[in-house]
Amino acid sequence: MAEKIKYTRKDLKGPDEFISAFSRAVSWIQENRAKVLAAAGGVLLVVVAVLGGRTYFRWEENRAARDLWPYVNQARESLLSSSAADREKLVQLERFLGEQVAKHPGTVAAVYARYYLGGIAFVRGDYDLSATQYRSAIKESKLEGVMPYLLRKGLAQALDAKGEYAAASEAYRDAAAAAGGELRVQAEIGQARTLALAGRKPEAAAMYRQILGETADPRVKELIEIKLAQAE
Repeated sequence: MAEKIKYTRKDLKGPDEFISAFSRAVSWIQENRAKVLAAAGGVLLVVVAVLGGRTYFRWEENRAARDLWPYVNQARESLLSSSAADREKLVQLERFLGEQVAKHPGTVAAVYARYYLGGIAFVRGDYDLSATQYRSAIKESKLEGVMPYLLRKGLAQALDAKGEYAAASEAYRDAAAAAGGELRVQAEIGQARTLALAGRKPEAAAMYRQILGETADPRVKELIEIKLAQAE
């Protein structure tokens, strides 16, 4: 004989409450169908916008890379070459790169292009334009690795060449903060040298002493000891 199962009021209360709440929710949705549909549509639009935005950015990055990298590679090769022919190419490359950067602002390829535009302007002796290109690249760039150092080092060198030694020392300091090892030491040497040229010799001497304590390279130590003697 099957055993009878007895349910208490407490046992039945949970299912009843669930059914009651579910029924109220269904009724509310039916009564507020327009609001529900509008809210659901809004959420869908947000999702579509996010996904669409990501797709667009990927497409734009790919398009920028296709348009810019051939000129970026040519600029790198020409800057590394000392031939007069390659120097003449730089003028044309500068124009082409500038046009393409204007079409693809804020992209990774545009940041690299601005780096080489800064280098081209520096070679031509236009240090103001060189500094402008590096500043723009620093502002737009979200790149990691060595690029933050290279951009700040380029800016420092442009300011250094202009004779703006106080500003150059700050740019060298920023470059040193963006790198480690030998790259940082190189930037710190530039920082100390421009501090001395800016008339801040006590700060330059302190910087040289810091470098002496950090580097183990005997050649660098010898150079710093000479610079330190000149700064004191």
